[in-house]
Amino acid sequence: MIRIALIAAIAAFAASSASATEVRVSLVGKSADQINADILDAARAVCAKDVAGETMILGAYGRCVKATVQVTQQKLAAL
Repeated sequence: MIRIALIAAIAAFAASSASATEVRVSLVGKSADQINADILDAARAVCAKDVAGETMILGAYGRCVKATVQVTQQKLAAL
């Protein structure tokens, strides 16, 4: 079975958005460093969409990326 991490932007301000964005990251044959880099790239992509139109976009983007990476790594550790 192919293992896939599901990245969902989970932050307080994202809860009010109409729909959460998801990105699938394949884990097959990758080192921990590669997986972490892919998670960060996916979080950046998800958060860029989720914070579009925010007044304080840089602060919101940074919080979103940090929260998304943290939650994803916690879910990955629980697998």
